[in-house]
Order: sequence, then structure tokens, then C-alpha cells
Amino acid sequence: MKINPLVLIGVVLAAACQNEEQSQLDTLEKDVMMIHDAVMPKMGELVALENAIRRQISQTDSLLKITPSDSALQQLLEQSIHLSSQLKQADDAMMDWMHNYRGDSLRKLLPSQAIQAFTQEKIKIEQVSDDMLKSIEETQNFLKQK
Repeated sequence: MKINPLVLIGVVLAAACQNEEQSQLDTLEKDVMMIHDAVMPKMGELVALENAIRRQISQTDSLLKITPSDSALQQLLEQSIHLSSQLKQADDAMMDWMHNYRGDSLRKLLPSQAIQAFTQEKIKIEQVSDDMLKSIEETQNFLKQK
């Protein structure tokens, strides 16, 4: 039986491309989970800061009832509310991402589609991570000033 060299080259190239796509897919999936796993332990800290900022809002609100025209207290309340909102949004974003993430389903797509989907998931979890870390840092700095 005679093997056509062009067919053999085509088969080898196709296999090489598949391996390259699979490798890229594996790397993307690992990147997504690595980002998630790095930021997920910060959820406890985020929740603790949400509670601390709520206490700050309550205290400031009580003081404003005594001195309603105190502009420094009004500004403090506005900052506290803004930070509370950022923390809540970061918390919600992580919960939404985890709820909607379907790594197993993405793996069943064609490799090129899966690569595109995991790339989008990486972008999403990077944004979640950035938002969480930023809100945590800003709230910590704010509470240290008090």
C-alpha cells in the first residue's frame, strides 16, 4: 500500500493544530480558575468590610440627626454609602460570575469556540477580581482614617 506524502503531511498538520488549540484551551481554563481561586478567599474580608461600613453609615447617620448641618458628617456619610455600594457590587459580581460560569459546558464546544468563550470568561473574572480588590483597598483606607 502506497501512502501519499501530501495526505500524511495534512494529517500531521491537522493533529498539530488540534494539539495547539487544546494547549491554548487548557491554559485559558487554568488562568480563569487561578484568578478565581486567588480572589475568592477575599470574600470573607469583603463581607467583613461591608459590615464595618454599614456600622459607619449607621453611626454617621445618628450623628447627623444631632447636627444635621454638619457638612463634614454629610460628606462622611456620602463616602460611606459610596464604598458600601462598591463592596456590594463587587460581591454581587463574584456571585453572578460563579453562578453563570459553565466550564464543563464550554469544554464541549468546538476548540475554537471554547477558546473564545474561555477568553471572555477570563476577561470577566479579571474585572471581578479588579473590582473586589479595589473596593476592599478603598474601604480599608477609608476606615483607617476614622
